[in-house]
Amino acid sequence: MIRLPRLLQEQEELLADALAGRRLRRHWASLCLAMAAGAAVYGAVLGFWHGPRLAAYAAVKLPAVLLLTSALTVVFSWTVARLSGLALRFGQVAVLTFLALAVGSVLLASLAPVAALFTLCAPAPTPAARTAHNLLYVLHTALVGGCGLAGTVALWRAMVRLGAPRGTVRAVYVLWVAAFALVGGEVAWIFRPFIGSVFEPVVFLRHDALQGNVYELLVTDILPHLLSLD
Repeated sequence: MIRLPRLLQEQEELLADALAGRRLRRHWASLCLAMAAGAAVYGAVLGFWHGPRLAAYAAVKLPAVLLLTSALTVVFSWTVARLSGLALRFGQVAVLTFLALAVGSVLLASLAPVAALFTLCAPAPTPAARTAHNLLYVLHTALVGGCGLAGTVALWRAMVRLGAPRGTVRAVYVLWVAAFALVGGEVAWIFRPFIGSVFEPVVFLRHDALQGNVYELLVTDILPHLLSLD
């Protein structure tokens, strides 16, 4: 079992086992635990701006988002790998897929104190604090996206060991990362709120959870408001 604090240090052993097809179920279970633990820590910080209730909700929802994103992208990633000629079985792809977001979750947990500092320094979540809400939204989006991207470095390190042409490896890697971003963004949108709204009460899931998307919110609401400030 890979313990959470040692996940980053034990990647070499895990990658060697994954590429050789050894102990895949054991590694997959360990990665699920690491992903859930790291995301729960950061999720609590995400929701803390609105108080303990949303912090508890987000501590449950962020692990669910990352686990679902990993699960929903496995089949696509395996299909892309097969069509590209990479010698990876389904179980190997599953381990590598979950490894990427598990590493991202551990990195997020390490940044939780920094994110908590910004949260504690922000004004109370009232309608007058819309700018603070938008800044926190952009901050958390950047940290989650950045840590997720950093986690995919493990994918690249595994793929380059397969002996396939570098162009093929790069194309598969880009497609896998794009799948993470698109699926993860939509799953997170459905599970909102995480930070909470300055206009709506705290709920576990919004009544309009399936309407719109996160990219529309950023382009039509968050960024225009921030750019309009003096």
